[in-house]
Amino acid sequence: MREIGPAAAGRATLGAAALACTLAGALALAFIDSAAAAPRPHERRQGDADLTIDSTMVTKAMVDAGRAIFHEQGLCFACHGGQLEGTQVAPTLKSHVWRDAKNGDLQAILGVIAKGVPSTAMVSFPGGISHADARNVASYVWSVGRGRAKP
Repeated sequence: MREIGPAAAGRATLGAAALACTLAGALALAFIDSAAAAPRPHERRQGDADLTIDSTMVTKAMVDAGRAIFHEQGLCFACHGGQLEGTQVAPTLKSHVWRDAKNGDLQAILGVIAKGVPSTAMVSFPGGISHADARNVASYVWSVGRGRAKP
């Protein structure tokens, strides 16, 4: 039996990580195709008035609910990582220079969740989440980015 040296073991680990990210990207793209074709009931029953938020509205319950949605129904973790660290498919959601949600502003984060980002894997209302769910996820991401909550 042949032993693997540290360099080979490191390449194997990197290869496994690259494969995991590729699979996550494929999953996200498959989801995008199915999500684009499926009607979204929340778009029919709720209006844009439900898409406003400011930091004074954020509660611990919203952050906790957003965390659960991020890691479950919203499928956000598949692209952004379980610790919001980012992957090859999508950027970190921790404190960083924001590209699509200007300055990491809470309302801007909600806008990205609600509208998606054209020409990327980021679809609107990922996982078919509701407007209320989107506000909770935005609260969670904003709170983690500000160091007010743990991923």
